[in-house]
This record gives sequence, structure tokens and C-alpha cells, in this order.
Amino acid sequence: MTVEDDNESDRKLLIAVDFGTTFSGVAWAQTRRPDVQTIIIQWPETANGGLEGVSSDKVPTELRYEGGQCHWGFQVDDFGSRHQWFKLDLDPSQPRGVSDLSRQFPDQHALPPSYTASAEKLCTDYLTALRTHTEQVLKHKLPQSVLRSTPIEYIITVPAVWSDTAQAKTRACAENAGMGKALQIISEPEAAAIYALHAMDPHSIQVGDTFVLCDAGGGTVDLISYTVSALKPILQVEEAAMGSGRICGSTFLNRIFQRFLVDKLGLNEEWDDEVVEDAMKRFELVTKKVFRGELNEEYVIPGK
Repeated sequence: MTVEDDNESDRKLLIAVDFGTTFSGVAWAQTRRPDVQTIIIQWPETANGGLEGVSSDKVPTELRYEGGQCHWGFQVDDFGSRHQWFKLDLDPSQPRGVSDLSRQFPDQHALPPSYTASAEKLCTDYLTALRTHTEQVLKHKLPQSVLRSTPIEYIITVPAVWSDTAQAKTRACAENAGMGKALQIISEPEAAAIYALHAMDPHSIQVGDTFVLCDAGGGTVDLISYTVSALKPILQVEEAAMGSGRICGSTFLNRIFQRFLVDKLGLNEEWDDEVVEDAMKRFELVTKKVFRGELNEEYVIPGK
């Protein structure tokens, strides 16, 4: 085998799936150009699918079955019941949405666990939709000759506290969703830690350094400590202390803000569900992202 043939055989297309409790994301890169990483930011908003729709780094981890169709992500509007937080049901040993915040600020449209489908079916259907859209994007971004000749491998994240059984269920769901047998699984905080350390000045990191990572997600917030165990040939970390977490993610900021709006403006004649939906989309996609802690800053929330 020639050097060129050997290099060709090593070529892969890696697709990383951040399968989150409330939002999920996808990024891809080629092993020949690992420094070029592309995040998918276009998501379908209508049942017809397509590449156009909502621009966002993440897509809601939500499903709705309607008229024989499975709607997912931004296709699920804020009206009517929907499946959410179903990923947590893959590990029954972990609490599912039970906290003071979830009791005080519940989502009135969320279906109860296993209302019409098992956690495995919900996760498989969602990951199938995510994979299908990802492959549509790749067909638009890469030549067909590259896609035909390049093996695709998926990488999916799981919570650090998940049991072996829950990880096995995640793998089964991903494989059933068409993500292949070569699927790799990595813990969410470990992936976040590696990314954060690579983004820092490499000269400031030494073997033996210990740091605390805060993984603040939409549903949960986790703290975990890591120690740098190696820098070469690749950066490696190992858990320094057992992690901990609570169900107090940013989703509850949305629910608290929505209740504030209803209490303030609910009696207004022009107040309706459409106004609430527009206001909450603005809060989620714009206001929270530009907020920098300035309490006197003013933000415009759309209304009629």
C-alpha cells in the first residue's frame, strides 16, 4: 500500500452530537482538517424540513407526534402538548425533573413520562431526526464524491453520572437512529473540559493542574473537578472528585420570566398566547445571550 492509499484509508468524517436535556447541538469535522470544525446552525421550522428555518447554535430537544408525523426541535411550537426532558428517562436511577424549581415552575404543555411512548422510542426518533437533518446539511456542504468515499463516525455525549445501563441504552438508541456501530460515547463534562482547555493559552496548563468545571445547561447544572494527567501526545484529564448537580438550568429562567410577564400583563386586552410565544423567543434567543450582568440595562421584549 502506498502512502497516499494509507492516508486515504485514515480519512473520516466525525460528527459530534451534544444530546442535551433541553437543547441539542451538532458539529462536524474531517480528520484531514481537524482544525476546521463546523457547527450546524440552521434548523427546520416547518414539517416539510429543509435547510432553511431558525438560525441557532442549538435545537430544542422536544418532540410532538401529530397526524402520523414526528415533529422535532423548532417544528414544535409553544402551543399544545409535547415530549421534553425524555433523555433523563434512559437512566431511572437519576431524578427526572424533580426539584423545588420544577415544582414551582412546571411546563404546562409537557407530557408526563411514557405518556404515549417509551424513553427509548422518543430518544431514537429524536436522534433519527437529528441525523437526517445533519446528513442533509453535509450533502449541501460537501461534494457527493467525498461523502461516498469517506466513512462517517458519530460521537455522542452522555451525563457523567449515568450508569452503564443508561450508556448502553443511549448507544442502542443512536445505533437504531442510524448513527452506526462505530459510535463513540464521551461524558458531557469531559468534552466541555477538553474544549475549554484547548481554548486557553496552552502554555498556562501544566500536568497536575486541577480545576473545577461548571456545566450550566438548560435543564441541569453540574460541577465536577478534573486534574490534567497528560499534555502530549494529546491532552488528557481525569476526574479529581465526584461531581454533583442539580435540576436548576436556564430553562427555569424562561419559566420564571414567563410567569412574571403573565402576572404583569395578563389582563391586557391584547395579551394572548401569540404574544407570549414571541416574547419568550426573544428572551431565549436574544436577551439572555446579550445580558452581561448590568442590572440597569434595558431590553425590548416584543408585543402587539
